[in-house]
Amino acid sequence: MKQIQQYLNRFGCNLVVDGIIGNKTKAELKKYVFNQTKGITWVRCDKKLTNTFDDFGVLWVNGEIVEVFPCSTTAGKHYIQNPITYGGVTGTAIAAAQYVLGSHQFKTSSNWKSLWLGMPYFQQIKPIQIFRDGNKDANLDEKVIQKGLFGINFHQAGLGNLIDNWSAGCQVVPKAYWLKVISHFKDGEIIDFSLIY
Repeated sequence: MKQIQQYLNRFGCNLVVDGIIGNKTKAELKKYVFNQTKGITWVRCDKKLTNTFDDFGVLWVNGEIVEVFPCSTTAGKHYIQNPITYGGVTGTAIAAAQYVLGSHQFKTSSNWKSLWLGMPYFQQIKPIQIFRDGNKDANLDEKVIQKGLFGINFHQAGLGNLIDNWSAGCQVVPKAYWLKVISHFKDGEIIDFSLIY
């Protein structure tokens, strides 16, 4: 979790880069994320498509930071090398920095096997902006923009350290952390999409 402190230090926070999310780190995070009743703010740390969990998410409940967790806000290597064509544009979907009110709805069930990917997730229900990056150079290009319903969901990834085919543009979280995040939500709850970098 050192990337959180490194990220905040780029903005003059002067945190010790030790990977410990203490009170000082939490206080600085509050300056960079929205004070929501309940929600997740996604923070992209750079524009590299590294196929790793090199970004971080912040779960807010009643204005307090409840969880800080590693994530990826970019697609995995499989989809970077095998981009999808949509609306006549070929390219890997990467969500743009934005705030969209009521964009995602939490989906769960008493039988998780019946759910998409076999795990509760947040389904995109409102249009968001994405970039289509098709040159396969593992760097985020912000030239081709589309807005729509692309299935950019929030969900678990696998148990390993790589994204690979777990994301074609979704915001993904390692499974161990994902279970903590979803424990705060009920079926049908709607949250906003907040992505900053």
